[in-house]
This record gives sequence, structure tokens and C-alpha cells, in this order.
Amino acid sequence: MAEKIETLLWLLAMIGVLAVVAERLKFPFPILLVIAGLVIGVAPRLPEVKLTPDLVFLIFLPPLLFSASWNFPWDDFRSNLLPIFFLAVGLVLATMVGVAFAAVWLIPGMTLATGFVLGAIVSPPDAVAATAVLKNLRVPKRLTTILEGESLVNDSSGLVAYQFAVAAVVTGSFSLKAASGEFVWMSLGGGLLGWLVGLVVERLHRKLKDPAVEITLTIMTPYLAYLPAEKLGVSGVLAVVTAGLYIGHRSWQVLSPDSRVQRAAIWRFLDYLLNGTVFILIGLQFPSIIQEIRGIAPVWQLAFVGAAISFVVIAVRFLWVFPMSWIERAFYRRSVTKVDFLNFGGLVVASWAGMRGVVSLAAALALPLTLDGGEPFPHRHIILFLTFCVIFVTLVLQGLSLPWLARRLRVEEESTEYQSEADARMLLTGELVEEIAREMKKTTDSHERESLELWRGYYQARLDNLKVRHARSPEINRKSARHERAFFPRLIEHTRNHLAAMRRDGLISEEVRRKIEYDFDLEEQRIQRVLARHN
Repeated sequence: MAEKIETLLWLLAMIGVLAVVAERLKFPFPILLVIAGLVIGVAPRLPEVKLTPDLVFLIFLPPLLFSASWNFPWDDFRSNLLPIFFLAVGLVLATMVGVAFAAVWLIPGMTLATGFVLGAIVSPPDAVAATAVLKNLRVPKRLTTILEGESLVNDSSGLVAYQFAVAAVVTGSFSLKAASGEFVWMSLGGGLLGWLVGLVVERLHRKLKDPAVEITLTIMTPYLAYLPAEKLGVSGVLAVVTAGLYIGHRSWQVLSPDSRVQRAAIWRFLDYLLNGTVFILIGLQFPSIIQEIRGIAPVWQLAFVGAAISFVVIAVRFLWVFPMSWIERAFYRRSVTKVDFLNFGGLVVASWAGMRGVVSLAAALALPLTLDGGEPFPHRHIILFLTFCVIFVTLVLQGLSLPWLARRLRVEEESTEYQSEADARMLLTGELVEEIAREMKKTTDSHERESLELWRGYYQARLDNLKVRHARSPEINRKSARHERAFFPRLIEHTRNHLAAMRRDGLISEEVRRKIEYDFDLEEQRIQRVLARHN
């Protein structure tokens, strides 16, 4: 037990160090973690760290999916349902078929049923890696929406296809009619159960007042959706995603301001911790995977097959994305709804953003050891090695080249989100000023009017500041923001030091110091958000 705790602390320390390195080098964090895990894994005299399927499917996957779906705008999901469905369901099945036939051709003795198992394992992309790579780029909003929406659903379709493929190999029988009915039941059942869990949890949130209890409930919600769904034989992934979308869409109504602020901070930490642990564990699995295939075939030969399978995975995505975009255009041709279709560069980036991750590796590790008759599961070790190859090739090759490709194709653009945000802030702040003025006309008490005048002046000054920034050109704002991002942290730190000196001199108590420090922390966060809009 003590050794496991030491290993966990060692992993957390490595994640912290690598996070700093990734930030300094502007290097995609998930990719750096995988590479570091691989390097650390082959180092001698280090403890062996095993990634078990239960750890991924029970501990990591539900909260990561819940967090992503909570933050995903429901309106965007609904308006882009067609391309999301094409990618999350259609592309998963197309990839499974393409990989299956390629594996049968490349690997002697592999049956088509076993090939379908490999195809189902490597079919769902990992959007955490894609969004981490694209986060510093101003790509079209619809592109990130489609990629993130795909990630919320494709794990479910991939895992359902995986279950059917494994069952076909283990039992030696398969019925397309039964599988289709089961797929519909698992999908609809998972979505319905997630909606019911979201509905119940929403009602509980409305009755709770303690932020600590509310945040605890948000942490428990993904498991409240996932575990019953798996017990009932429906999709736990879709149950978690549906619950997250439902509650996240209503969080502004059901959570108190304190709960929203604290929840955002806690869930950012959980996302960082879980994602960091997952990606470094992927790299750490390499030595044990190599150990398992020794004697089966030369490593270089299997590596060549892994590269070929990776090529098939990438090629199928390209062959799927472009025709589906044409179908989408034809579908909306006579629609009155205006759709911002992706241009050629956006489609290439969407095709190249198909990086695989921990769900694929966990599915490979979860393969049964034997069939119903007691024989070993065919090509199990080879499937595990090829899965790691696909993950590594897509993460490193595609992940490192994706920013360059987006810039080369000029996919980056000035986002209208920043413009609409500035307009909304000015409109709302102006409404605050007007509402205070209206209240001042109603009151007859001079002291109340004086107090309201102070607040009106405060918000009027903020409105004037917003108007000045809005009137300047984007280029001037960007140049100013570069200087301000360096200056304001020093300014706030100077103020904190002065606050600490006041405490040392006995001018204020420790409780007062903490209250003022908290206000300055919030102010620093607000300034950082303002400056980030001019990045």
C-alpha cells in the first residue's frame, strides 16, 4: 500500500514538472506526458505502473466526460448534431471496418472477427488531446464545436461496437439484427437514464445552499449516471454525457454564485489531474506491452504493421470527412438556417485531428484472456501492441503537426466571439448604470441616493473603460495586452506584499488580510480574462 502511495506521489510530481515545461515551451501537454511516460517507463529500477481497464472506465472516464459535457453549450451541440453524428457514429463504424480488413491482410492468421475487435478499439479519437493542441489557435468556432461534440459521443459508439466485436470472437457467433437492436437500446437507454439523473440532480441542487455540498454532488453525479447505466446494460458514457449537458445547460439557474466560482476552480484541478495522470500512464505502459509480445514476432515487424494500421486510421478519416461535408451542404441547401460550413482548410484540420488516447488503450487491456472454450483470445498481445502504436503515432505525429497545419492552411481567423463578448459586456454594464439611475429616482432618502451614486459612478467608469478598449484597433489592443500581461502580475504582487507588511505591522488582523487578499485574487483573475481576449 505504501509503495502504491509513493508511486502516485511520484506521478503527481512528474505531472507538475512537465506542466511547467509544456507551458514554457508552448508544447502540447498531453503529447509531452506520453513521451515522458515512455522515456520514464524504459528507465531501469523504477516501479512498474499498470493501467487497469477498471481504473480508466470507472475512475477516469466518467468525470472527464461529465466535465467536458458540462462546459459544452447545448445549443451548439444541437445545431451541429448532423456532422457530430456523422463523425461519432458513422466514422467510428467506417474506421472499424477499414482497420479490420487491413489487419486481416497484414497479419497472418487474423480472422475478420478479430480484426473488427482491433478496429473497434482504435476507432474513437481522443478529443482531450485535440482541444489541448488547438487551444492556443483561433480556429473557427464550428470546427472546435464539431470536434468536441464528436468526442462526447464517439466513446459510446466505439465501446458499444467493441462489446459486440469481442462477444462475436469469444462466442463464435454474431447476429447483425440482434446487434442493431441492442445498439439502439443501449444508446436510447443511456440517454434516457442520463436525462433522468440530470433531472433529479437539478432538483437537488435547487434545494441545497451549502457550496461544499453542491460541489460534492457535482463530483458524484457522473458516477450516479455511469454505474446504474452499466448495471442496466445501457451506455454509461451516453448517460454521463446527457446528464452533463442537461445540468450544465441549467447551472446558471441551479447553482449559487459561490458554488459556481468554487466549482469552476475545483473541476479545473480535477481535469488537470485526471488528464495528466491518464496521458503519462499511456507512456508508462510501453515496457509491459513490449514484454508481452516478446517471442511472438520481431518488434520491428510489428512496428511496421502498427504504422500501416495508423495510416489506415488516418486515411479513413480523410475519406469520410470530405464526402460527409458535401452531404451536409446538400442537406442544408434549401434550409433557411444559415450554416457556417467549414472551408477546405477547416476540413483538412478536422481530418487530421483524429488522435487516439486512453479509451483505446483501456479497451485493449480489457480484452478477455480466453474464449468460451478455454482457448487463448486470438492475437491479444498483438492487438495491444498495435493499439499503442496507433495511439503513439496519432498523438505525436498529428498532435505536433496540427498547429503548423492550421497556420499553413490559414485556418486561424479573428473570432467573432470576442466581438460579441465585448458588445454584451458593454450592453449589460450600461443596463446596470441605467437601472441604478432609475432606482435613484425612486428613493427620497439622501443617504441612499448618495450610496447609489457611488455605485453608478463605479459601473459608469467600467463602461467607459470598455468603450475605450472597444474603440481601439485589435492590433493596438494586442500590443498593449502584451505589456499589461507582464505588468499587472507585478502590480498585484506589489499590492499583496504591501498587504502583508500591514499585517506584520499590526495595522490589520489576519482575517482582514485574507478577505482583502481574496478580493485581489478575484481582481487578478478578471484582469487576466480581459487581457486574454486580446491574445
